Amino acid sequence: MEYFILKIAGLLRKSGINVNSREISDCIRLLKMLDLDKMDKYTFYHLINTTLIKSPWGPDYALWLIELYFGPDLEMSSDHLGILKSRGRFSQEEGHGGSAGKTVPLELLIEAVLNNEIDLIYAVLQGLNLNLELSIEDREKGLAAFRTQSGWNEAASHIEKAYQQNELSEAEYLAARAALEEWNHLLKDEIERQLARNMSSEHLIQEMKKRNPRTVSFLDCDDAQITQMSQEIQKIGRKLAVRKGRRRKVGPSGTINLNRSIKHSLKTCGIPLNLIKMQRKQSKPDLWLLCDMSNSVSKFIYFMLMFVFATQQRYANVRSFLFVDQLVEATDYFQEQDWTGSLSNLRKVSGYNRTGYSHYGNVLLQFADRYLPFLPKKTTVLILGDGKNNRNRLDGSDVLAQIKEKAAALYWLNPLSKDQWDKGDCLMGKYQEYCTGAFSVANIEELEQFLNSL
Repeated sequence: MEYFILKIAGLLRKSGINVNSREISDCIRLLKMLDLDKMDKYTFYHLINTTLIKSPWGPDYALWLIELYFGPDLEMSSDHLGILKSRGRFSQEEGHGGSAGKTVPLELLIEAVLNNEIDLIYAVLQGLNLNLELSIEDREKGLAAFRTQSGWNEAASHIEKAYQQNELSEAEYLAARAALEEWNHLLKDEIERQLARNMSSEHLIQEMKKRNPRTVSFLDCDDAQITQMSQEIQKIGRKLAVRKGRRRKVGPSGTINLNRSIKHSLKTCGIPLNLIKMQRKQSKPDLWLLCDMSNSVSKFIYFMLMFVFATQQRYANVRSFLFVDQLVEATDYFQEQDWTGSLSNLRKVSGYNRTGYSHYGNVLLQFADRYLPFLPKKTTVLILGDGKNNRNRLDGSDVLAQIKEKAAALYWLNPLSKDQWDKGDCLMGKYQEYCTGAFSVANIEELEQFLNSL
């Protein structure tokens, strides 16, 4: 068991989850205290999460990771394959559909969809022994093949037909569609397991990171991961919100400031009669936020706005600006007490997109004309966007230099990796020269790295 836990811990580390030796020790010690013979698989996955992963999405991630490396959950399959055989719904003989000569129990699968019995669907899929053809490397083609082999297409067609004939209520139909989507995810998981057998260790690690809400790219995450990632973003935001900002001021105690002390000593012929000391003072800076609302970075902006909303109490004032090719202030739309309300208000903002193509040069020039004269010195300016200027001649870099000179700091967070910053119409290589700091923030892990660097 110790070796098994060490193996899991190693896999978690490779997937971007920090696991230390004390947490591993706690997991092993807790397992020894419990009766393993009486522990069901769900308890085990929750135990892995409680001691090693420590996130709401942890049990599902532990299940996926263990299955990826050690094969499907045979206990879950065995539980329900027995039910199938006892009902006479699962045949080893030749039939239509299925794989390896097994007939798809379509009626049972439809019943499972309507009753939201995902574990039963899971068991059927394992019993069918679905296999990818060696020639299939494209995941979409593999998914289409698995949908056909497993009966997903027929079940989905049956559900649609039943709904159109008023045999299902609206609630029943939506629940069935949700179950079909879960079935679809099970098929995708099986594809990943089979592809993993032929992957190098480097490719495997990349697949693991795509499943980890902390390391999956903001731009590439699917709808199922958004909830998990939102929980992580809000958790980071709450931690930062209670961490007070500090600045230094002259005081009776604190660290000696050598430069100021020497400058002050010039008044006394170079004799340092008074040492100038600097002490920390709690402060709340202002934050001005410029957000690129282009479709290409919409998910990134969603998470960044959520993060800023969660940290609002850290700042004295927050002003928000939205843009694609025009700059519009949206501060008044960002005043709700809850994130859902603020998001709903922000969707009502208009006027920032005339052409559908981002134009940073035009936007920065508008900012300089309308708002730069009123920018307080203690303000941190944060630009969120990919820096793609769509080959417009006006790039606005001179305005960035003015903002940096006048503000306390100018940071740019970009969802693209740095190797893409100078490709195509992306001008980040030029823009970063005029910023206090420009960072690639493609996922939650990189967001934390940026925050720790401040």
